[in-house]
Amino acid sequence: MDVAVVGSGGAGLMGALTAAKEGARVLVVESRELVGGATGISAGAAWIPNHGFSTDDLKVHDDLDQARRYIYGEGRDQILDRDMVEKFLQTGPHVARFIEQHTSFGWIPTIWPDYRSDIEGASVGRSLFPGPYSPAGLGEAAKYVRPALTTGMAKNPLPFWLLGGIGIDDVWLAGPALVGALLEACLRNGVDVRVEAPATRLVIEGSEVRGIVVQAGGTDHTVRATKGVLLASGGFESSNELTETYLNAPFAVQVSPKGHDGIAVQLAKEVGADLTGMEDAWWMPGVQLPGEELEGRPLSRVFLGERALPHSIMVNRAGKRFANEALAYDQFGAIMREVDPETGAMPNDPAWLIFDHDYWRKFGIFGVPPGGEVPDYLHRADSLSELASKIGVDEVGLLRTVDRFNPEARRARDPEFGRGDALFDRYFGAFYPRLGRFSPDALLPGLTAKARARVAAAIGPVVSKLAGRAARKSDPERMRSLVVGPLARIIRPVLKSPKSSVLGPIDTPPYYALEVHASALGTVGGPRTDANGRALDTDGNVIPGLFAAGNAGGAPLKGFYGGAGGTISLGLVFGYLAGREAARTPTPTPTTTTHDT
Repeated sequence: MDVAVVGSGGAGLMGALTAAKEGARVLVVESRELVGGATGISAGAAWIPNHGFSTDDLKVHDDLDQARRYIYGEGRDQILDRDMVEKFLQTGPHVARFIEQHTSFGWIPTIWPDYRSDIEGASVGRSLFPGPYSPAGLGEAAKYVRPALTTGMAKNPLPFWLLGGIGIDDVWLAGPALVGALLEACLRNGVDVRVEAPATRLVIEGSEVRGIVVQAGGTDHTVRATKGVLLASGGFESSNELTETYLNAPFAVQVSPKGHDGIAVQLAKEVGADLTGMEDAWWMPGVQLPGEELEGRPLSRVFLGERALPHSIMVNRAGKRFANEALAYDQFGAIMREVDPETGAMPNDPAWLIFDHDYWRKFGIFGVPPGGEVPDYLHRADSLSELASKIGVDEVGLLRTVDRFNPEARRARDPEFGRGDALFDRYFGAFYPRLGRFSPDALLPGLTAKARARVAAAIGPVVSKLAGRAARKSDPERMRSLVVGPLARIIRPVLKSPKSSVLGPIDTPPYYALEVHASALGTVGGPRTDANGRALDTDGNVIPGLFAAGNAGGAPLKGFYGGAGGTISLGLVFGYLAGREAARTPTPTPTTTTHDT
């Protein structure tokens, strides 16, 4: 074997495919029974500045200078590695096209504001979403890809409700589409993919990494990889020991699948790699609903646009607001994880979404239609005082917070935290640009939601067949010509959403509360690498034969989350670079000094 890849998420499969296209013999080992990792349960988006897809239809201008100003803003020019940033920017558009060229997959660009939407260099058109993918090409291997999950987000400017009735036999969407397409291409190009095969040690020849020890069927197997090993096994958010050591405490809830136990950190440390970014993560608020789990372990819902809707706030145990609720999830989650230096506690974890009956009858939550039957996981009370008592929040603090919030919210203002000031804040708000207060969503939200669900269920089989047929044609340009323009026309008016779309008083009983915890889509830290994915030791020297990418790959942007798909794009770009570099590594002359670490 030439190259061994540890992990089968976006970074691992991308690295494997690239190495295979360079002529290398490649093995991918995955510790779990399914491939895909965190990419597989994501939306599958990739944040690629200056991607160049359908720019006329999007009516969005972007270039690399604009992207540089954005990435280096807010003082990041003082901390980021310019070689890494430049390599990411220059390579991203090529990688997006490489994927389309070598897989049965296409990207759909859309209007989606960057997460720091109001700083210099921000754009509304850098996120690429997966087009439909037909699993027919995978054959029996389709069983190794996890079906798509859903958050049931209360409101989304994209008309995702149309896809509610789509099955999984004819077409895959979101993360599974990207994973399925990469897996199919890997298999077609001779990559050997093994599941339930965790890597346990590295094989060292002299000072070079030349293989891995893999556990399979209860037995250790040594696999020699003459050109090196790519660590792409995700982060360490599942490891209580590592999260305690580097992130102050384990996560109370998990929003990523099992298997992210930090094996990359362990292996990298054993060969003297320099670890970086260990205190950073892709922060995400999470909500654990009763009984919801994935492969035998509780899996929480990611908590997205619900926080931005009017008639709601989020408070801590003291009953106080602590942030702009409509912030992008990475920023909001980071604030939830802040540690009080005096007590060592995290005062904002858990937190509570507090909302009134206006919110409930207009929006519902997690797939429950507006005004529907209230689920058991919501706490409900006729007064805010009673609600505070039920959830263990300081009553006086909560009453004072709401009394201070309501008068300003009625005027669509938030002087305390500036909720609604930024474009991204308002993107998920309650805004109906075409019919306003006469929109069916505004007049009859519950009936409208139920009608949409019935329509989606009715047309689902037809949409599945048509989408599967389109996917099998594998003509991304044709697909974009049909889809991007209409989507842009639907979404662009949302960019004019007013502050009132995210602000409204909490004054209509009964009142509700939802418990929210801080979590992470993945951690960021791992072995520091150069711009080609080669792992470096503590003196800054390349460790021959060791590469890393993705959430295992040493924080190329040090936790900066540019926009939707910001984590996956880093995995794809640096997975590509590491896979290419590994495949091009000269095969060393065999030595007799071989040992496992």
